[in-house]
Amino acid sequence: MSSHHAGYINKFMNKLYIILSLLFSIAFVTSRAQNNNVLTYQQAIEAALKNNFDIQIAGNNAEISKTQNTYGNAGFLPRVDLNASGTLASNDTKQEFSNGTTVDKNGVSSSGISAGVYLNWTIFDGLRMFAAKERLNLSEESGQLNLKLQIENTIQQVTLAYFQIVKQEQLIKGINSAKAVSEERIKIAEKKQALGSGSNVELLQAKLDLNAQKANLIIQKNLLEEFKGDLLILLKNDPFSSFTVDSVFTFGNIQSAEEIKTNIEKTNTSILLAQKNILISNQYIKELRSEHLPKLAVNAAYQYGRNQTAAGFALYNRNQGASAGFTFTWNIFNGLNTSNQIKAAKLELENNNLYAESTKYILFSGANVAYRRWLGDKEMLALEEENIKLAEESMHITTERLRLGLGNYLEIKESQKSYEEAITRLVNARYNLKASETGLRKMTGELLK
Repeated sequence: MSSHHAGYINKFMNKLYIILSLLFSIAFVTSRAQNNNVLTYQQAIEAALKNNFDIQIAGNNAEISKTQNTYGNAGFLPRVDLNASGTLASNDTKQEFSNGTTVDKNGVSSSGISAGVYLNWTIFDGLRMFAAKERLNLSEESGQLNLKLQIENTIQQVTLAYFQIVKQEQLIKGINSAKAVSEERIKIAEKKQALGSGSNVELLQAKLDLNAQKANLIIQKNLLEEFKGDLLILLKNDPFSSFTVDSVFTFGNIQSAEEIKTNIEKTNTSILLAQKNILISNQYIKELRSEHLPKLAVNAAYQYGRNQTAAGFALYNRNQGASAGFTFTWNIFNGLNTSNQIKAAKLELENNNLYAESTKYILFSGANVAYRRWLGDKEMLALEEENIKLAEESMHITTERLRLGLGNYLEIKESQKSYEEAITRLVNARYNLKASETGLRKMTGELLK
Protein backbone atom coordinates (compact mmCIF):
# COMPACT_ATOMS: atom_id res chain seq x y z
CA MET A 1 0.00 0.00 0.00
CA SER A 2 1.42 3.43 -0.96
CA SER A 3 2.04 6.11 1.64
CA HIS A 4 -0.43 8.35 -0.20
CA HIS A 5 -3.06 5.62 -0.07
CA ALA A 6 -2.34 4.91 3.58
CA GLY A 7 -2.63 8.60 4.39
CA TYR A 8 -6.14 8.79 3.01
CA ILE A 9 -7.15 5.62 4.81
CA ASN A 10 -5.73 6.84 8.12
CA LYS A 11 -7.41 10.20 7.68
CA PHE A 12 -10.84 8.69 7.21
CA MET A 13 -10.31 6.01 9.85
CA ASN A 14 -9.36 8.68 12.37
CA LYS A 15 -12.47 10.62 11.43
CA LEU A 16 -14.59 7.51 11.81
CA TYR A 17 -12.99 6.74 15.16
CA ILE A 18 -13.80 10.22 16.46
CA ILE A 19 -17.42 9.99 15.33
CA LEU A 20 -17.85 6.50 16.79
CA SER A 21 -16.31 7.58 20.07
CA LEU A 22 -18.73 10.48 20.36
CA LEU A 23 -21.75 8.41 19.36
CA PHE A 24 -20.95 5.46 21.59
CA SER A 25 -20.08 7.63 24.56
CA ILE A 26 -23.55 9.19 24.57
CA ALA A 27 -25.54 6.15 23.50
CA PHE A 28 -28.35 5.62 25.98
CA VAL A 29 -26.83 7.99 28.49
CA THR A 30 -29.17 10.66 27.20
CA SER A 31 -29.45 14.11 28.68
CA ARG A 32 -32.61 16.10 29.08
CA ALA A 33 -33.72 17.80 25.91
CA GLN A 34 -33.53 21.55 26.06
CA ASN A 35 -36.27 22.80 23.75
CA ASN A 36 -39.60 24.42 24.41
CA ASN A 37 -41.65 21.44 23.16
CA VAL A 38 -40.40 18.96 25.78
CA LEU A 39 -43.20 17.26 27.71
CA THR A 40 -41.83 15.98 30.99
CA TYR A 41 -43.28 12.94 32.72
CA GLN A 42 -44.56 15.09 35.59
CA GLN A 43 -46.27 17.46 33.15
CA ALA A 44 -47.91 14.49 31.42
CA ILE A 45 -49.28 13.21 34.73
CA GLU A 46 -50.57 16.66 35.72
CA ALA A 47 -52.26 17.11 32.34
CA ALA A 48 -53.93 13.70 32.63
CA LEU A 49 -55.21 14.40 36.14
CA LYS A 50 -56.69 17.65 34.88
CA ASN A 51 -58.03 16.69 31.46
CA ASN A 52 -58.48 12.93 31.15
CA PHE A 53 -62.03 11.99 30.12
CA ASP A 54 -62.27 8.89 32.34
CA ILE A 55 -61.08 10.81 35.40
CA GLN A 56 -63.62 13.56 34.76
CA ILE A 57 -66.43 10.99 34.46
CA ALA A 58 -65.33 9.24 37.66
CA GLY A 59 -65.09 12.63 39.38
CA ASN A 60 -68.66 13.47 38.36
CA ASN A 61 -69.88 10.10 39.64
CA ALA A 62 -68.12 10.73 42.96
CA GLU A 63 -69.80 14.14 43.16
CA ILE A 64 -73.18 12.51 42.50
CA SER A 65 -72.64 10.15 45.46
CA LYS A 66 -71.67 13.11 47.62
CA THR A 67 -74.71 15.13 46.55
CA GLN A 68 -77.06 12.24 47.36
CA ASN A 69 -75.63 11.82 50.86
CA THR A 70 -78.07 14.02 52.78
CA TYR A 71 -80.30 13.59 55.84
CA GLY A 72 -83.29 14.40 53.69
CA ASN A 73 -82.48 11.60 51.26
CA ALA A 74 -82.13 9.21 54.21
CA GLY A 75 -85.62 10.13 55.49
CA PHE A 76 -84.77 12.19 58.60
CA LEU A 77 -86.41 15.45 57.52
CA PRO A 78 -90.10 16.28 57.19
CA ARG A 79 -91.99 16.89 53.98
CA VAL A 80 -93.88 20.16 53.53
CA ASP A 81 -96.30 20.73 50.64
CA LEU A 82 -98.22 23.79 49.58
CA ASN A 83 -101.40 23.09 47.60
CA ALA A 84 -103.87 25.53 46.13
CA SER A 85 -106.79 25.23 43.71
CA GLY A 86 -109.59 27.42 42.39
CA THR A 87 -112.79 27.03 40.36
CA LEU A 88 -115.10 29.31 38.43
CA ALA A 89 -118.33 27.96 36.94
CA SER A 90 -121.66 28.91 35.38
CA ASN A 91 -124.49 26.35 35.74
CA ASP A 92 -128.24 25.95 35.43
CA THR A 93 -129.59 25.30 38.93
CA LYS A 94 -132.87 23.72 40.05
CA GLN A 95 -133.34 22.95 43.73
CA GLU A 96 -136.34 21.92 45.87
CA PHE A 97 -136.10 22.24 49.65
CA SER A 98 -138.05 20.49 52.41
CA ASN A 99 -139.85 23.70 53.37
CA GLY A 100 -141.36 23.91 49.91
CA THR A 101 -138.95 26.51 48.57
CA THR A 102 -137.69 25.98 45.05
CA VAL A 103 -134.85 27.55 43.12
CA ASP A 104 -134.82 27.36 39.36
CA LYS A 105 -132.23 29.60 37.67
CA ASN A 106 -130.13 29.51 34.55
CA GLY A 107 -126.53 30.78 34.24
CA VAL A 108 -125.85 30.69 37.97
CA SER A 109 -122.22 31.72 38.62
CA SER A 110 -120.14 30.11 41.36
CA SER A 111 -116.54 30.28 42.47
CA GLY A 112 -114.33 28.48 44.94
CA ILE A 113 -110.77 28.61 46.19
CA SER A 114 -108.85 26.39 48.56
CA ALA A 115 -105.24 26.42 49.80
CA GLY A 116 -103.26 24.68 52.46
CA VAL A 117 -99.84 23.95 53.87
CA TYR A 118 -99.31 20.31 54.83
CA LEU A 119 -96.50 18.81 56.90
CA ASN A 120 -95.72 15.12 57.22
CA TRP A 121 -92.81 13.92 59.36
CA THR A 122 -91.91 10.29 59.91
CA ILE A 123 -90.75 9.97 63.51
CA PHE A 124 -90.03 6.25 63.52
CA ASP A 125 -89.61 3.95 60.52
CA GLY A 126 -88.08 0.89 62.08
CA LEU A 127 -84.62 2.56 62.19
CA ARG A 128 -84.51 2.53 58.39
CA MET A 129 -83.39 6.17 58.18
CA PHE A 130 -80.29 5.48 60.29
CA ALA A 131 -79.31 2.52 58.13
CA ALA A 132 -80.00 4.56 54.98
CA LYS A 133 -77.80 7.44 56.13
CA GLU A 134 -74.92 5.08 56.89
CA ARG A 135 -75.38 3.47 53.46
CA LEU A 136 -75.21 6.91 51.83
CA ASN A 137 -72.02 7.68 53.78
CA LEU A 138 -70.49 4.44 52.53
CA SER A 139 -71.67 5.13 48.98
CA GLU A 140 -69.94 8.51 49.05
CA GLU A 141 -66.73 6.85 50.26
CA SER A 142 -67.13 4.24 47.54
CA GLY A 143 -67.44 7.00 44.96
CA GLN A 144 -64.16 8.49 46.16
CA LEU A 145 -62.48 5.07 45.95
CA ASN A 146 -63.77 4.59 42.41
CA LEU A 147 -62.31 7.99 41.52
CA LYS A 148 -59.00 7.01 43.12
CA LEU A 149 -58.98 3.71 41.22
CA GLN A 150 -59.60 5.52 37.93
CA ILE A 151 -56.80 7.97 38.70
CA GLU A 152 -54.44 5.06 39.40
CA ASN A 153 -55.46 3.34 36.17
CA THR A 154 -54.92 6.54 34.22
CA ILE A 155 -51.52 7.20 35.82
CA GLN A 156 -50.48 3.66 34.90
CA GLN A 157 -51.68 4.16 31.32
CA VAL A 158 -49.92 7.53 31.02
CA THR A 159 -46.72 6.11 32.53
CA LEU A 160 -46.60 3.22 30.08
CA ALA A 161 -47.53 5.46 27.13
CA TYR A 162 -44.95 8.08 28.07
CA PHE A 163 -42.07 5.64 28.51
CA GLN A 164 -43.10 3.81 25.35
CA ILE A 165 -42.25 7.08 23.61
CA VAL A 166 -39.00 7.35 25.59
CA LYS A 167 -38.12 3.82 24.51
CA GLN A 168 -38.93 4.61 20.88
CA GLU A 169 -36.88 7.81 20.86
CA GLN A 170 -33.90 5.98 22.36
CA LEU A 171 -34.26 3.27 19.73
CA ILE A 172 -34.31 5.88 16.97
CA LYS A 173 -31.18 7.49 18.42
CA GLY A 174 -29.48 4.10 18.37
CA ILE A 175 -30.50 3.52 14.76
CA ASN A 176 -29.14 6.94 13.85
CA SER A 177 -25.85 6.04 15.54
CA ALA A 178 -25.57 2.85 13.50
CA LYS A 179 -26.67 4.75 10.39
CA ALA A 180 -23.82 7.22 10.86
CA VAL A 181 -21.38 4.32 10.91
CA SER A 182 -22.76 3.02 7.60
CA GLU A 183 -22.42 6.48 6.08
CA GLU A 184 -18.78 6.57 7.10
CA ARG A 185 -18.29 3.07 5.66
CA ILE A 186 -19.58 4.35 2.33
CA LYS A 187 -17.17 7.26 2.39
CA ILE A 188 -14.24 4.98 3.23
CA ALA A 189 -15.22 2.47 0.52
CA GLU A 190 -15.54 5.29 -2.05
CA LYS A 191 -12.10 6.66 -1.15
CA LYS A 192 -10.51 3.22 -1.25
CA GLN A 193 -12.11 2.56 -4.62
CA ALA A 194 -10.91 5.90 -5.92
CA LEU A 195 -7.39 4.96 -4.85
CA GLY A 196 -7.71 1.63 -6.64
CA SER A 197 -7.54 -0.58 -3.59
CA GLY A 198 -11.21 -0.87 -2.73
CA SER A 199 -13.85 -3.39 -3.71
CA ASN A 200 -17.14 -2.50 -5.34
CA VAL A 201 -18.77 -5.22 -3.23
CA GLU A 202 -17.76 -3.41 -0.07
CA LEU A 203 -19.32 -0.16 -1.32
CA LEU A 204 -22.52 -1.87 -2.43
CA GLN A 205 -22.86 -3.72 0.88
CA ALA A 206 -22.41 -0.50 2.84
CA LYS A 207 -25.13 1.18 0.74
CA LEU A 208 -27.45 -1.80 1.24
CA ASP A 209 -26.92 -1.64 4.99
CA LEU A 210 -27.57 2.11 4.98
CA ASN A 211 -30.81 1.73 3.01
CA ALA A 212 -31.99 -1.00 5.38
CA GLN A 213 -31.34 1.32 8.31
CA LYS A 214 -33.17 4.18 6.59
CA ALA A 215 -36.18 1.92 5.99
CA ASN A 216 -36.15 0.78 9.61
CA LEU A 217 -35.88 4.40 10.70
CA ILE A 218 -39.02 5.31 8.76
CA ILE A 219 -40.93 2.44 10.39
CA GLN A 220 -39.76 3.39 13.88
CA LYS A 221 -40.62 7.07 13.35
CA ASN A 222 -44.13 6.11 12.26
CA LEU A 223 -44.49 4.00 15.39
CA LEU A 224 -43.26 6.95 17.44
CA GLU A 225 -46.04 9.14 16.06
CA GLU A 226 -48.61 6.45 16.89
CA PHE A 227 -47.34 6.24 20.46
CA LYS A 228 -47.51 10.04 20.76
CA GLY A 229 -51.09 9.96 19.53
CA ASP A 230 -51.99 7.40 22.19
CA LEU A 231 -50.53 9.65 24.88
CA LEU A 232 -52.34 12.75 23.58
CA ILE A 233 -55.66 10.90 23.85
CA LEU A 234 -54.98 10.17 27.51
CA LEU A 235 -54.04 13.82 28.12
CA LYS A 236 -56.97 15.15 26.04
CA ASN A 237 -54.57 17.39 24.14
CA ASP A 238 -54.69 18.62 20.56
CA PRO A 239 -54.07 15.46 18.48
CA PHE A 240 -52.09 17.56 15.98
CA SER A 241 -49.78 19.10 18.58
CA SER A 242 -46.05 18.48 18.30
CA PHE A 243 -43.88 17.55 21.27
CA THR A 244 -40.96 15.45 22.38
CA VAL A 245 -40.33 13.74 25.69
CA ASP A 246 -37.58 13.85 28.26
CA SER A 247 -35.76 10.86 26.77
CA VAL A 248 -34.47 9.19 29.89
CA PHE A 249 -35.81 6.28 31.95
CA THR A 250 -36.25 6.86 35.66
CA PHE A 251 -36.66 4.02 38.14
CA GLY A 252 -37.85 3.98 41.74
CA ASN A 253 -37.28 1.69 44.68
CA ILE A 254 -39.43 -1.39 45.13
CA GLN A 255 -40.22 -2.85 48.54
CA SER A 256 -39.58 -6.42 49.60
CA ALA A 257 -42.09 -9.12 48.69
CA GLU A 258 -43.42 -9.24 52.27
CA GLU A 259 -43.90 -5.47 52.39
CA ILE A 260 -45.69 -5.57 49.05
CA LYS A 261 -48.14 -8.18 50.37
CA THR A 262 -48.79 -6.16 53.53
CA ASN A 263 -49.38 -2.93 51.62
CA ILE A 264 -51.68 -4.61 49.11
CA GLU A 265 -53.95 -5.79 51.92
CA LYS A 266 -53.94 -2.38 53.62
CA THR A 267 -53.86 0.15 50.80
CA ASN A 268 -54.84 -1.49 47.50
CA THR A 269 -57.78 0.48 46.14
CA SER A 270 -59.56 -2.52 44.56
CA ILE A 271 -59.54 -4.38 47.89
CA LEU A 272 -60.72 -1.31 49.79
CA LEU A 273 -63.53 -0.84 47.28
CA ALA A 274 -64.61 -4.47 47.58
CA GLN A 275 -64.65 -4.17 51.37
CA LYS A 276 -66.73 -1.00 51.11
CA ASN A 277 -69.30 -2.81 48.97
CA ILE A 278 -69.64 -5.43 51.73
CA LEU A 279 -70.49 -2.72 54.25
CA ILE A 280 -73.00 -1.17 51.84
CA SER A 281 -74.72 -4.54 51.43
CA ASN A 282 -74.98 -4.90 55.21
CA GLN A 283 -76.65 -1.52 55.53
CA TYR A 284 -79.10 -2.35 52.76
CA ILE A 285 -80.14 -5.49 54.65
CA LYS A 286 -80.78 -3.34 57.74
CA GLU A 287 -83.00 -1.06 55.66
CA LEU A 288 -85.04 -4.02 54.45
CA ARG A 289 -85.43 -5.42 57.98
CA SER A 290 -86.98 -2.14 59.08
CA GLU A 291 -90.04 -3.05 56.99
CA HIS A 292 -90.96 -5.62 59.66
CA LEU A 293 -91.34 -2.87 62.30
CA PRO A 294 -94.13 -0.29 62.73
CA LYS A 295 -93.96 3.29 61.46
CA LEU A 296 -95.12 6.45 63.14
CA ALA A 297 -95.56 9.81 61.49
CA VAL A 298 -96.99 13.12 62.63
CA ASN A 299 -98.81 15.49 60.34
CA ALA A 300 -100.03 19.03 60.55
CA ALA A 301 -101.80 21.40 58.19
CA TYR A 302 -103.17 24.91 57.86
CA GLN A 303 -106.02 25.17 55.35
CA TYR A 304 -108.15 27.88 53.85
CA GLY A 305 -111.27 27.33 51.73
CA ARG A 306 -113.96 29.58 50.29
CA ASN A 307 -116.99 28.78 48.10
CA GLN A 308 -119.51 31.29 46.75
CA THR A 309 -122.59 30.81 44.53
CA ALA A 310 -125.41 33.03 43.28
CA ALA A 311 -128.10 30.46 44.06
CA GLY A 312 -128.63 27.59 46.48
CA PHE A 313 -129.00 26.93 50.15
CA ALA A 314 -125.47 28.13 51.05
CA LEU A 315 -124.59 31.25 49.12
CA TYR A 316 -121.21 31.71 50.81
CA ASN A 317 -118.99 29.32 52.77
CA ARG A 318 -115.47 29.90 54.17
CA ASN A 319 -113.25 27.66 56.33
CA GLN A 320 -109.74 28.25 57.63
CA GLY A 321 -107.64 26.88 60.45
CA ALA A 322 -104.93 24.48 61.59
CA SER A 323 -105.02 20.77 62.25
CA ALA A 324 -102.61 18.15 63.56
CA GLY A 325 -102.56 14.41 63.93
CA PHE A 326 -100.52 11.25 63.61
CA THR A 327 -100.39 8.15 61.47
CA PHE A 328 -99.44 4.72 62.77
CA THR A 329 -98.90 1.86 60.33
CA TRP A 330 -97.60 -1.65 60.74
CA ASN A 331 -97.53 -4.02 57.84
CA ILE A 332 -98.45 -7.50 59.07
CA PHE A 333 -98.19 -9.41 55.82
CA ASN A 334 -97.16 -8.38 52.30
CA GLY A 335 -96.93 -11.72 50.57
CA LEU A 336 -93.45 -12.40 52.04
CA ASN A 337 -92.00 -9.79 49.68
CA THR A 338 -89.82 -8.23 52.38
CA SER A 339 -88.49 -11.63 53.51
CA ASN A 340 -87.65 -12.56 49.93
CA GLN A 341 -85.89 -9.23 49.40
CA ILE A 342 -83.80 -9.86 52.53
CA LYS A 343 -82.85 -13.33 51.26
CA ALA A 344 -81.77 -11.86 47.92
CA ALA A 345 -79.80 -9.11 49.69
CA LYS A 346 -78.00 -11.72 51.83
CA LEU A 347 -77.01 -13.60 48.69
CA GLU A 348 -75.72 -10.34 47.25
CA LEU A 349 -73.74 -9.82 50.46
CA GLU A 350 -72.27 -13.29 50.10
CA ASN A 351 -71.29 -12.50 46.51
CA ASN A 352 -69.57 -9.32 47.65
CA ASN A 353 -67.65 -11.27 50.29
CA LEU A 354 -66.59 -13.80 47.68
CA TYR A 355 -65.59 -11.05 45.29
CA ALA A 356 -63.48 -9.37 47.99
CA GLU A 357 -61.71 -12.65 48.74
CA SER A 358 -61.24 -13.32 45.05
CA THR A 359 -59.82 -9.83 44.50
CA LYS A 360 -57.36 -10.29 47.35
CA TYR A 361 -56.32 -13.74 46.11
CA ILE A 362 -55.81 -12.52 42.52
CA LEU A 363 -53.79 -9.51 43.68
CA PHE A 364 -51.55 -11.59 45.96
CA SER A 365 -50.92 -14.07 43.17
CA GLY A 366 -50.37 -11.27 40.64
CA ALA A 367 -48.03 -9.43 42.99
CA ASN A 368 -45.91 -12.53 43.45
CA VAL A 369 -45.59 -12.98 39.69
CA ALA A 370 -45.02 -9.25 39.15
CA TYR A 371 -42.33 -9.09 41.82
CA ARG A 372 -40.45 -12.01 40.32
CA ARG A 373 -40.82 -10.44 36.89
CA TRP A 374 -39.44 -7.18 38.26
CA LEU A 375 -36.42 -9.01 39.70
CA GLY A 376 -35.88 -10.71 36.34
CA ASP A 377 -36.29 -7.46 34.42
CA LYS A 378 -33.84 -5.74 36.74
CA GLU A 379 -31.30 -8.49 36.17
CA MET A 380 -31.94 -8.40 32.43
CA LEU A 381 -31.36 -4.64 32.31
CA ALA A 382 -28.02 -5.02 34.09
CA LEU A 383 -27.06 -7.68 31.57
CA GLU A 384 -28.06 -5.54 28.59
CA GLU A 385 -26.22 -2.52 29.99
CA GLU A 386 -23.13 -4.70 30.00
CA ASN A 387 -23.89 -6.01 26.51
CA ILE A 388 -24.08 -2.54 25.00
CA LYS A 389 -20.61 -1.80 26.35
CA LEU A 390 -19.31 -5.02 24.83
CA ALA A 391 -20.94 -4.15 21.51
CA GLU A 392 -19.35 -0.69 21.57
CA GLU A 393 -15.95 -2.22 22.39
CA SER A 394 -16.37 -4.73 19.57
CA MET A 395 -17.18 -1.88 17.18
CA HIS A 396 -14.09 -0.03 18.33
CA ILE A 397 -11.86 -3.07 17.79
CA THR A 398 -13.18 -3.81 14.30
CA THR A 399 -12.75 -0.15 13.41
CA GLU A 400 -9.14 -0.25 14.56
CA ARG A 401 -8.54 -3.43 12.56
CA LEU A 402 -10.04 -1.81 9.48
CA ARG A 403 -7.89 1.24 10.02
CA LEU A 404 -4.78 -0.94 10.22
CA GLY A 405 -5.79 -2.93 7.16
CA LEU A 406 -6.22 -6.12 9.18
CA GLY A 407 -10.01 -6.34 9.04
CA ASN A 408 -12.67 -6.27 6.35
CA TYR A 409 -16.20 -5.01 5.86
CA LEU A 410 -17.68 -8.33 7.00
CA GLU A 411 -16.20 -7.89 10.47
CA ILE A 412 -17.45 -4.35 10.92
CA LYS A 413 -20.83 -5.32 9.47
CA GLU A 414 -21.16 -8.10 12.04
CA SER A 415 -20.11 -5.74 14.84
CA GLN A 416 -22.60 -3.17 13.62
CA LYS A 417 -25.38 -5.78 13.55
CA SER A 418 -24.54 -6.87 17.10
CA TYR A 419 -24.61 -3.25 18.21
CA GLU A 420 -28.06 -2.65 16.67
CA GLU A 421 -29.44 -5.80 18.30
CA ALA A 422 -27.94 -4.75 21.64
CA ILE A 423 -29.64 -1.36 21.30
CA THR A 424 -33.04 -2.97 20.74
CA ARG A 425 -32.64 -5.37 23.65
CA LEU A 426 -31.46 -2.57 25.93
CA VAL A 427 -34.38 -0.20 25.31
CA ASN A 428 -36.82 -3.11 25.64
CA ALA A 429 -35.19 -4.10 28.94
CA ARG A 430 -35.51 -0.55 30.24
CA TYR A 431 -39.16 -0.34 29.25
CA ASN A 432 -39.97 -3.78 30.69
CA LEU A 433 -38.44 -2.84 34.03
CA LYS A 434 -40.42 0.40 34.11
CA ALA A 435 -43.64 -1.48 33.30
CA SER A 436 -42.98 -4.04 36.06
CA GLU A 437 -42.23 -1.28 38.55
CA THR A 438 -45.38 0.64 37.60
CA GLY A 439 -47.57 -2.45 38.00
CA LEU A 440 -46.20 -3.17 41.47
CA ARG A 441 -46.59 0.43 42.58
CA LYS A 442 -50.21 0.40 41.44
CA MET A 443 -50.90 -2.81 43.38
CA THR A 444 -49.55 -1.28 46.59
CA GLY A 445 -51.38 2.03 46.09
CA GLU A 446 -48.14 3.99 45.67
CA LEU A 447 -48.78 5.49 42.23
CA LEU A 448 -50.60 8.47 43.72
CA LYS A 449 -47.64 9.19 45.99
